[in-house]
Parts: sequence; C-alpha cells; structure tokens
Amino acid sequence: MNTIRKHAGKFALGVLLVAGFNAAGAQAPAAAETCTGCHNDNGITDSAEIPTIAGVGGFFLENQLAIFAESERPCVAEGFADEDAENHCALISQLSEDDRMAIAEYFGELSYQPFEQEVDESLAAQGESIHNASCDRCHTASGAEPFDDAGILAGQPIPYLVDQFEYYKAGERWQPESMAEEMQKLDADQMKALAHFYAGAWE
Repeated sequence: MNTIRKHAGKFALGVLLVAGFNAAGAQAPAAAETCTGCHNDNGITDSAEIPTIAGVGGFFLENQLAIFAESERPCVAEGFADEDAENHCALISQLSEDDRMAIAEYFGELSYQPFEQEVDESLAAQGESIHNASCDRCHTASGAEPFDDAGILAGQPIPYLVDQFEYYKAGERWQPESMAEEMQKLDADQMKALAHFYAGAWE
C-alpha cells in the first residue's frame, strides 16, 4: 500500500511579510500588479495549477518573463480576461524590459513557501531515482536551490509540475537541449513520480 503524507515543508510560520513589501523592506514595483491577480501579493500560490514565484530566483524569473513575452512557452488563456489580455504571453509582452526586471527582482527576493499537498511516498521514491539519474546536475538540492538559476521545483504543486513536464516532453516550452533529451525518456507515470518527489522535497 502506498503511503500518502501531507506535505508543506518546514518553514517558520512566525515570519510575516507586509503585503507590498519584500523581505528586505523594498516596496513592490507598480508593474508587479500585473502578476498579483494569480500569484498573490506575496508570490505564494493558493492554486494547484499555479506555481509559487516568491524566492525562486530573480535571474530565473527574468528569463521566464522573457520567454513568455516571446511566446516560447504555453500561453495559458484562462483567467486573463480580467487583465485585458488574451493570455499570459500577451500580458507579459505589454511590459517593458525594465518592468520585467523589476518584477523578477521583487518576487525573486521574497520568501518561498511550499504548497501544502498530499505526496505519495512510493511515487516520490521512484521520482527520486529519476531525479538523481537525470535532473540533479542542473536542479541541485532536490530542486530546492534558487541559485542554480533553474527555479525551484521542490514544493511546487503536483498538477502544475505534471503540466510543465508534459509541455517539455511535447517541445512546447523552451528548454536546454540536454534537458529535452532527458524529457523524451519519460513516460506519463515517470513524470507523475517525479512530480511527487519534487512536491515533497522541500525541507
């Protein structure tokens, strides 16, 4: 029988952030309002379909915003009507490069918090083997290190992770050639296992 555990990582509940300010006390740039409708003022997701962007690394965020602006990853349309934009890519393409840099710096310096969710330990163990064999070189510390410039995978929502893995495998999201080769080796069950591993990997 597979063991299911509720996982939200180990984090200090006593650390409070004032909305609109990051951990260093810097005020959110006006352009950040572009993101808060889905990603919240603190950059921490409350939806299994949306990633947390707080603390995942400014360089990574800046790159992802540029990729969205060039439509080099899927341009999700759901929820963007209220933002007067056709989809995520259209919304980001309206921003200047300076705005994107300011957004990335702001959210990149906020405190990360893992998504609370149930993790299947048996699947996570399978996923750990896949990570160690194919992913660890770039996604260090079990996908929890923002300074490797590959974002944070640890603690992200499982449905979101699975969606992204499928995009990568289908070639619908930009990725390094070496990563594309590894993604082609994974089937649906392996991608699910990898997602469960990362979901429970935040410590």
